[in-house]
Amino acid sequence: MSRLTATPHRVLLGVLVALGLLTVACGGWERFEVHIGGLVVEAEVASTAEERSQGLSSRSSLPDDGGMLFVFQEEGQPGFWMRAMRFPLDFIWISRDGRVVDLTEDVPPPEPGVPDEELPFYRPDAPVLYVLEVNAGVIRQSGVQVGDVVTFKPDISP
Repeated sequence: MSRLTATPHRVLLGVLVALGLLTVACGGWERFEVHIGGLVVEAEVASTAEERSQGLSSRSSLPDDGGMLFVFQEEGQPGFWMRAMRFPLDFIWISRDGRVVDLTEDVPPPEPGVPDEELPFYRPDAPVLYVLEVNAGVIRQSGVQVGDVVTFKPDISP
């Protein structure tokens, strides 16, 4: 009968397995709370180029209090499109200093059969470091306005 001992390799293997299971359980996305006034969004974070490219494409819905937070390496005016989207969204454009600098409401999914190259791009009017996508109507229902302060839990601001 052999006895299992906690060698460094077994401990590391156990940690890696646990992290893998946690990633699968969480859908593979990091999650943060985004607070804007009284609005609290449980956001999945897209911080890599691959995650940002995938975004919410091909999903059938988003929870009522859910969203996706896109995090960029530096401020800019990124373009977003609705490729393979199945439901409308609101975009909340957030600056490096944690302020709402622009809002784009009720962006519809593409009409069936429209080629990707014909899809419109949506951009903020000012540089942003973050973009929060939420269900269409959230901006209107929550009263989010340009100038509102945004906080993240845990804090990811630079």
